[in-house]
Amino acid sequence: MQDCVIIGGGAAGMAAAIAAKRSCAQSVLLIEKNDSLGKKLKQTGNGRCNFTNRNMQASCFRSESPSFIEAFLKEFSYEDSLRFFHSVGVLEKLRGDYVYPHSDQAKSLVFSLENAMRELGVDRMCSTEVKAIRNSGNKEKPLFEISCCTEEELKKEKALKPGKAFGKEKFLKDDKVFKAEKNLKQERTFKIQAKKLLLCTGGLAMPSSGSTGEGYRFAEALGHTVLSPFPSLCPIYTEEKFVKAWAGVRVDTELSLFEGEKLLFRDRGELQCTEYGISGIVVFQCSRLVHELLEKNGKAMLSLSFFPEFKEEEFLSFLLKRKEERSAQYGRDFLLALLPDKLVSVLFQKAHFPVDKTLSEISKDKIGELCRLLFHFPFKASKIADFTKAQCTAGGISVSEVYPESMESKLCPKLYFAGEILDVDGLCGGYNLHFAFGSGILSGRAMGRRND
Repeated sequence: MQDCVIIGGGAAGMAAAIAAKRSCAQSVLLIEKNDSLGKKLKQTGNGRCNFTNRNMQASCFRSESPSFIEAFLKEFSYEDSLRFFHSVGVLEKLRGDYVYPHSDQAKSLVFSLENAMRELGVDRMCSTEVKAIRNSGNKEKPLFEISCCTEEELKKEKALKPGKAFGKEKFLKDDKVFKAEKNLKQERTFKIQAKKLLLCTGGLAMPSSGSTGEGYRFAEALGHTVLSPFPSLCPIYTEEKFVKAWAGVRVDTELSLFEGEKLLFRDRGELQCTEYGISGIVVFQCSRLVHELLEKNGKAMLSLSFFPEFKEEEFLSFLLKRKEERSAQYGRDFLLALLPDKLVSVLFQKAHFPVDKTLSEISKDKIGELCRLLFHFPFKASKIADFTKAQCTAGGISVSEVYPESMESKLCPKLYFAGEILDVDGLCGGYNLHFAFGSGILSGRAMGRRND
């Protein structure tokens, strides 16, 4: 019988294990289906791990229950995050408001968490997959029965490849097929009982890291509501043909998203133009909103400004002056050295700009049309990318069924949730990891302190 069992060895699970042990849990067992802990965490931030942000506000998170975010941040702030990481030996480095480990290595943060778990006596079981969970007790006094499966290595086998023995086949007794050295494994199933259980198995984003969404099934089996998960922080696709011509372009842009005349989102950043649409952090930040618009209205229109540091009227004056000063040049060179050539070709095509005429032959009205396109380039979204290209999952277990101060279920005592499995997702900038670590710490503390 285990006191506390944590399923999922990512950011939330490791933080929870440490917090539970520090809060006097009798025993803590961490179960992870990968062969090591923190597989996804080691890849975040291009391997650098932006784990929190100085500008920690509820508006940087999204959920169907915004009040849950506000309550969570009162329990776990930016300062609380730094205190926890200092306690496991991690010193921070700031890049603006973004916070990284001073080593700039995500793996060093993972190793620091593992060292803390080891020192506290946390038991861990890797390469172990949870198949099912049931409450074998009752609603008032639950007892969680966890069915697990693991593969055990039996032995190594190596067979010789039949062939010529010094050129004489007669020395071969038979023609057995060659078998390379391989591991023989046997599947073993077993059950674990737990007084308190934390589910932090992640969502569906980055399935290569082992995120397959099995935690949703476990939560539903224990009576919880799962809001349909969908990708977030991901590229945006279009069906328009011009994108193949601008693939590979990177350009500073201001991106705006509208619903009719209503502005829903505006931000600046580097835009990555791809053969299927657009990508980059500025795109990731609004991908959830684009998905919701497509679901609601069947369409989503974005506007791109390629000169966000200028006012449109100011830039039009610049272009008109440029036209007068270079009147003998051809239209094809009008934006030379102002924007990448692939992007210029798309802009000229969209604006029907007369590239074979001299600038003296091109009207001021045509220059005005081109200027407007430079500041209001329409981009019609057709869909967002799938989970393989997403950095996190939106949707998940409804937080209306979870206490924000402890992450304990309102439906089943001693059942807890943390991290991406919950219906909380944040913007780029360390917000998702802040929630993962914070919800893990709050749930771990609550588990460790509860002894009824």
